[in-house]
Amino acid sequence: MTLDLNRISIDSYSSLTPQDLTNARTQNQILEDRLGSAKVGRFLEDTRLRRYLTYIFSFIIFLWLASVISILYFNHNLLNLNLSDSVLITLLTTTSINVIGMMLIILKNLFPQPKVLE
Repeated sequence: MTLDLNRISIDSYSSLTPQDLTNARTQNQILEDRLGSAKVGRFLEDTRLRRYLTYIFSFIIFLWLASVISILYFNHNLLNLNLSDSVLITLLTTTSINVIGMMLIILKNLFPQPKVLE
């Protein structure tokens, strides 16, 4: 939000000099430049954090899926875990829900919907 200094109503113009208006405009421009720089810095930091979190979530999903596949494979083969069918179904169901949920979080964070003002 920028202010037009020419529209500011002042009761007494006699105390204002052209130098005062020039100084006010210069200070306003400096503040706008700093605000713009802060917005760019925030955008770059948000982008870096999003990328970092995406890598972390992807790695967690990979480890989660690898552990579930290992449990399923080694259930009757090497480790002889002998887990019941209901335990295996629960494991697969919760894993599927977790993976889908994490991917939705990642995708919504990477591709946010623009806010529509009505």
